[in-house]
Amino acid sequence: MTKTIDMKDEYILQIAGTDLNYRSVVVADHTPTALQILKAGGFKDLDQKTVIQILPTGDMEERRPAENCDLASRKPNRFIIADADCLFRFILDDSHLVWPEDSISEEKLRVIGNVNDKADIFIRREDEVDEVLNKGGTLDLTALGTEVLYSKSSRWKLNVQGVKIESVDPEISVSDALRQAEFDPDQGWIIILKSASGKRQVDLDFIIDLREPGIEKLRLTPKEINNGEVIAENRRDFKLLPIDEKHLDEMGADWETIVDGARRWFVYHAYMLPGGYNVEQIDLAVEVPTNYPGGQLDMFFCYPALTLSAGNIIAQTQTIESIKGQSFQRWSRHRGHSSPWNPQKDNLITHLGLVEESLLREVG
Repeated sequence: MTKTIDMKDEYILQIAGTDLNYRSVVVADHTPTALQILKAGGFKDLDQKTVIQILPTGDMEERRPAENCDLASRKPNRFIIADADCLFRFILDDSHLVWPEDSISEEKLRVIGNVNDKADIFIRREDEVDEVLNKGGTLDLTALGTEVLYSKSSRWKLNVQGVKIESVDPEISVSDALRQAEFDPDQGWIIILKSASGKRQVDLDFIIDLREPGIEKLRLTPKEINNGEVIAENRRDFKLLPIDEKHLDEMGADWETIVDGARRWFVYHAYMLPGGYNVEQIDLAVEVPTNYPGGQLDMFFCYPALTLSAGNIIAQTQTIESIKGQSFQRWSRHRGHSSPWNPQKDNLITHLGLVEESLLREVG
């Protein structure tokens, strides 16, 4: 026959070890001693067990074998039971916690401290910057003194076409980012994500991890021009080296190769600039010799022409070059004698590194 539990004289406890996997135990008293709880849980070697009660306030307290635990108004009634020679005490968000081991994982700390997944946990430090406990990390509790910790919900920032948005979640879809910045995702965009690792084209379903170092901005370009015509497909009048094309495609670069008369050009559309110039992005062109990579890449060309926000003159940029009817500003920047072009090692990608360095140097 199944016994019906009368909640007037029987109480359900939740007990767990340091794995925090709780199981139910029934006791017949609303003020059982720690020893009675151990017996109800079926534990052996009772004198080696430590009983820790988790209070409704969030505090945790050790209970001695003969000490009573008041269950009448405490739901859920949770206890951690473990072998322990000593307890380690610390404070998290003003709650006084104890733990029967000399370290605790970040995951378990969130459970006993009731910290949500979107908040970071910080270790308060004196005379230095507070330390964040890394995801999946472990807190060493053996340091002298009582560790003081606190949780703080991070707000992640992203620049969407000049509109700064914030997210409480470190991951956000491109479509949600556009909506938060009040851009219509269905309008049709060429979307470029700029980060420390470079620039790449992304779609509306792409998930941006704002924890990635150097995530800076989303740039939007309409897929249609003012007269309503869809922008033409990028031209591929000649091939680059396979390593060039692979790297450009991995970055999500918007690029094409153009033959204009007897000259061959690589054009990188919507190339993002460092701060300090009159515009945020340009079309960047590099002339590609017919015998490349035997023939070296030299200089680069910008449309529109660049000036410095500070008003300083940019040396060796006064020459204008026409490429398919557009006036590009020539930047006469050349390799030094100590680092000449090496056709076995150099390519368009290494040349773009020199371009980036040259552009940074003017505003650095």
